[in-house]
Amino acid sequence: MGQRTLMVQPADNVAVALQDLKAGEGVVVNGKTVELLDDVKAKHKFLLTDLKKGDRIIMYGVLVALANEDLKTGNVLTTANIHHAASGFEVRDSHFEWKAPDTKRWQDKRFMGYHRTDGKVGVANYWLVIPMVFCENRNVDVMRQALTEALGYKAHDKYNDFASQLTALYKAGKSTAEILEADFNSLDQLTAQPILPNIDGIKFLTHQGGCGGIRQDAITLCGLLAGYITHPNVAGATVLSLGCQNAQVSILMEEIKKEMPILINHFIC
Repeated sequence: MGQRTLMVQPADNVAVALQDLKAGEGVVVNGKTVELLDDVKAKHKFLLTDLKKGDRIIMYGVLVALANEDLKTGNVLTTANIHHAASGFEVRDSHFEWKAPDTKRWQDKRFMGYHRTDGKVGVANYWLVIPMVFCENRNVDVMRQALTEALGYKAHDKYNDFASQLTALYKAGKSTAEILEADFNSLDQLTAQPILPNIDGIKFLTHQGGCGGIRQDAITLCGLLAGYITHPNVAGATVLSLGCQNAQVSILMEEIKKEMPILINHFIC
């Protein structure tokens, strides 16, 4: 049946229905059984506590509404029985508390992931091609056109493949009856197999920065590129640089070092 309700924050006094629920049903929310007094449509909310008129309704751990009337645990929330409200604006020190979820049921689970040198684990293995400056975008596009299919990473549309196979049979002199009887699943597949079997794909990224601006702009761009390169789903990257741009490879290496100090030893210029 799956999970039927969701309590967003422990401090909330409402829960969300993840599927249509009927009045009279008993649903379990955060270990407590709540008997519904109304039908609750999927994505709508219902109360977890009794409320008096004017009482606060808390969701996401913050005030979201006030009750227009006395309400009971299990009542559905509507635009008629509540009205929007929010806490006043105030300037205060930033503070965030995160409650770690219970992961006991996954402790003995395993999956076929990619273990990185910094301890992170990826669920994919991509290679990136990234320019340091927008002047290299054209070169990146040429590489994309030249290499994607040749290396076996071009995504083929099944209908285009089917049409190409029909055309190949026609050019081979096959009759209409032979074409209609052909087993297309047995024909040669048009999609080339990747020459790098451990690489899931090559991503060619472009941007419009790297040349002008101030040094802080270059650092920001290099920080963004470093974030892509050090992502756990990335196996490695090819970086194109003219050398004359503001965003230098040396800045990129510094930003990579901040994200993943151990990776900088594998950077080849």
